[in-house]
Amino acid sequence: MRLREEILERRVVYAGSYLTAQQVLVRLPDGNTTTRDIIQPPDAVAVVPLDGGGNIYLVRQYRPAIGRILYELPAGIIDHGESPLRTARRECEEEIAMRPKRLKKLCTAYHATGFSTGCVHIYVAMGLTPVRRKSSDAQEFVEPVRLSFARAFRMALANRIVDAQSLIGLLWAKRLLKLGDL
Repeated sequence: MRLREEILERRVVYAGSYLTAQQVLVRLPDGNTTTRDIIQPPDAVAVVPLDGGGNIYLVRQYRPAIGRILYELPAGIIDHGESPLRTARRECEEEIAMRPKRLKKLCTAYHATGFSTGCVHIYVAMGLTPVRRKSSDAQEFVEPVRLSFARAFRMALANRIVDAQSLIGLLWAKRLLKLGDL
């Protein structure tokens, strides 16, 4: 069965400082045409920072799109010319004031494949050393929080941690901790 859609035309309908939106005219496998709205945000990283005592570091941050303060993994946008690994290291220092000795990539996840090109590279950070917290984003306000990994996992199961990248990161870390692969 043929599933691929043929792109006939692309038109940028919005270009902002953070993302671009396109309207794409496509030919469907059955020959009909339709439009697809595609959002293009920058790619990002998220980090599961674990210390040797069974704790995880999260951040509390207000998210205006949903009007709530959330518990999340430290995360951020990959700067132009920066590798995802370097971004993961930088975000740990900026958001939780910890420098990881080791970073291990867990996975790459896409935000919303039905309409977005954005992806997040998820890492686990180990061998954490405290550093002086410095934020390069004057418009970002986050509160670092240290809690047991078990408590954070229970918070996810109780729907108190709700963003996709944090849920995915916690699931991967739980699996690796259970298998002894960390």
